Amino acid sequence: MVGFFRSGNLATRVFDRQFLSPRPGATVNTVRQFYENLVPSYTIYDVECPDYSFRKFTDDGKYLVAFSRNHQDLIVYRPIWLTFSCHEECDSHDLPDQARRFDSFFKQLYSISLASSNEYICKDFFLYMEGHKYGLFATSTAQSNDSSATEGAIHGVPSIEKITFYLVRLEDGAILDEKAFCNDFINLAHSIGAYLYEDLVCIVSLRYQTIHVLQIRDSGNLVEVRRIGAFCQEDDELYLHSHGQAAQGSSFLPGIKQRLLSFIFRKTWNEEPDQTLRVQHLKKKFYFHFQDYVDLIIWKVSRSTEQNLAFFAVYNMETTEIVSLYQNSSEELYSLFEHFYDHFHANPQNSSHGNFISSHSNSVHALDQLRTIKNKASSSPQFVKKMMASLPYTCQSQSPSPYFDLTLFRYDEKLISAIDRHRNCTEHPIKFISVRQPNVVKFKIKPGSDSGASDSRAKRISSFLFHPFFPLALSIQQTYMQPTVVNVHFRR
Repeated sequence: MVGFFRSGNLATRVFDRQFLSPRPGATVNTVRQFYENLVPSYTIYDVECPDYSFRKFTDDGKYLVAFSRNHQDLIVYRPIWLTFSCHEECDSHDLPDQARRFDSFFKQLYSISLASSNEYICKDFFLYMEGHKYGLFATSTAQSNDSSATEGAIHGVPSIEKITFYLVRLEDGAILDEKAFCNDFINLAHSIGAYLYEDLVCIVSLRYQTIHVLQIRDSGNLVEVRRIGAFCQEDDELYLHSHGQAAQGSSFLPGIKQRLLSFIFRKTWNEEPDQTLRVQHLKKKFYFHFQDYVDLIIWKVSRSTEQNLAFFAVYNMETTEIVSLYQNSSEELYSLFEHFYDHFHANPQNSSHGNFISSHSNSVHALDQLRTIKNKASSSPQFVKKMMASLPYTCQSQSPSPYFDLTLFRYDEKLISAIDRHRNCTEHPIKFISVRQPNVVKFKIKPGSDSGASDSRAKRISSFLFHPFFPLALSIQQTYMQPTVVNVHFRR
C-alpha cells in the first residue's frame, strides 16, 4: 500500500491521499513527497527579458529581487504563472509567443534608485527579515587600496569612502532608513560581512575590527544597540574617561582582544595542575605566542586561510566573555560541525520550506556524502581546515526549494546546489534523479541555448534561481562581452 501511495502518477497520489493519513508530525514530509511528481517539465530558452542582474527569491515566494546593470536601481518582481487556453489538446500545442516574454512569468512591482552617481549597489548583498516585510540592501563607493592609516584602523585593509545600508519595505519599495559607514571596509560579497538573525543585524567592520549590532524596529528604523571591538560593555568608554585614562587609550588593546587574551591565559593556567610547573607551562604555551595572539584580527575565513593559523571564538554579548576558542584544525569543532551543522546558521523559524534545507546533521544522504569525501581525503587536518573554511556560515545563502531536498532528489553538487554561488557552465543537462527510484531521472535543467551551440573558448558561468515551492526556476548564463541568456524552467 505504501508503494501505491508513492505512485508516479500524480492523480493517483492525490486520490490515495484521501484514504491514507500520514503518521503524527509527518504531514509536511508527506506533502513534500508530492514534488517527486511536480517537477519542471518544460524549458523556454533565451527568454525576452530586461538586461538586469537577477539576485534571488525571498523564501515566501512573493518577491524576485533584481538590480539594474549600472548597479544604480533596485527592481522587485512578483512571480505569476503563465496561462493560456486552446481548443484542442493543449500538450500538442506550442506555447504562444508571449510565453517567451519575461513578463508572462513575473510582474514588476516597482523600480527605485538606491545609489547616487559615485555609488553602486552591491549586487551580491540582500537580506530579508523573517516576516518578509523589510529587505536590507547596500551601496558603496569604489574601493581604495592606498588609504592612509587613520586612528583605530589596522594596516593592510583597504578602505571604502562610503558604505550605506538601506532598509526597504518590500511591499512598495519605500526606503525607511539608512546607515552609513565612512572610510571603512565591510565585505559585502555574498553578504559575508553581515548576518541577520530575527530583528538583529551584525555588521563586521574589518578596517576598525568592530562588530556593529543593529536592530530593525517595527517602525522601520535601524538602531545601533551594541558596538563590540575597542569596548565591550556600553559604559567602558565612559569608565576610561572618568578615570582620566582616555588620553592613554591608544596604548590599550581593544576590549574584545583583552577578553580573548584573558581566556587563553586562564585556559593555559588550568591545563597544568602542578603549581611548580605552571609558570613554565605559561611561558611555553602563552607568553611565547603572546605577540601572535595580539596580532590576531577578526576576519571571515576563506579558502586562502586553509594554510594559515586561524581561530574560531564563541563570544557572549551579554557577559562580554569568550566562551570557547577553537583552532581551524580542531577535531572537536569538526565533530560539532558534523553533528550540529544546523546550529551554525539560522533558517527562518516561520518558514515551512526553510526548515527542510538539507544538511549532514538532518539528512543521512548528505551525511553519507560528507563522510565519503572525508574518507577520500589524503590528510585529516587539511580536510578539517577545508570544511571549517565555510564558517562562520553566510546568512540566507541556501535555497529552500524542495528540488534540493536530498531525501527526494540526487544531483551533481559540482554543477548545481542549494548554495547561492556561480558555477562553471556545463554543455550537458543537469539531471535530478529520484532517491526512491535511483534509475529514474525526474527532470533536467539545461543552461545555455536551446541549440547548444556556443563558443567553447569563452568562459561561461551559470547561476540558478529556484522558487521556494513552485516548480519554477531560472537558469542564467553569463559570458564575457556577450548578452546574458535567461532560461525559464517550469511545469507545463
